[in-house]
Amino acid sequence: MYILAIETTGPLGSVALIDDSGNCSLKVSAEEMNHLKDLMPMAQQILDERKIAKSQLSAVAASIGPGSFTGIRIGVSTARAIAQALDLPAIAVPTLDMFKQKCDGRALIAPIFNARRGQVYGGLFAEDGGDLLTSGPYLLTEVLAAIEAHLADVRAEMPCGMLQASTITFYGDGIDAYERELSAFKEKMLKIEGCRILLAPKEERYQDAVMAARAALKKYEAGETLAVNQLLPDYMRVTEAEQKLKDGSLAKERAAKMARFKAR
Repeated sequence: MYILAIETTGPLGSVALIDDSGNCSLKVSAEEMNHLKDLMPMAQQILDERKIAKSQLSAVAASIGPGSFTGIRIGVSTARAIAQALDLPAIAVPTLDMFKQKCDGRALIAPIFNARRGQVYGGLFAEDGGDLLTSGPYLLTEVLAAIEAHLADVRAEMPCGMLQASTITFYGDGIDAYERELSAFKEKMLKIEGCRILLAPKEERYQDAVMAARAALKKYEAGETLAVNQLLPDYMRVTEAEQKLKDGSLAKERAAKMARFKAR
């Protein structure tokens, strides 16, 4: 049994192949945002290197978002095309929830993806992988407030209000976008005894197809597969163009451009 997994929600696209024993191979694009060009060649290369025929695949998985809108569309469309061509089931893997694999019983995990303008796609997961803040679109300040609220609850349950040693590790490209804000939060939390804020090193910080493949294997074993037409993106919020259309600002922009054109 083999599952081909595609991850394109971040800057670097990747493809992984996993078997039922958990053995996984990975190919990563050498260039950022080069998903459309690289995905199919990487998929073929990984099959050739493992000497696996397409007929031996059992399912195709895709990381469905959130993340780069364009990347999500390319990844999901590619996975659907492969699954349809080979008559295979599909597996949808929520991108933020893949970071629950980082939960090791010792640290809280906070994945954050840059959504711009002080916003993130984020979540907060307990040491055992349980949801403390369900994956979704938030202001960065809301994620940080959720961390503080959780620690306050833990402190309130401890004798004399003491806080047992707690570590919160951040993952995702939101670290790069909001490094200054996270550094300030880290300094603030240093004042709380026993609390450590860690920023994952760059080699471990971002999502990749190995994470998608491992999540997909669990879903496959649990029977959580989909028909090809059920594999859909999860953007978690509307695109900027859709929002402008909804609030009327797109029509205003077009009218302004037309007025400038006529004035020439």
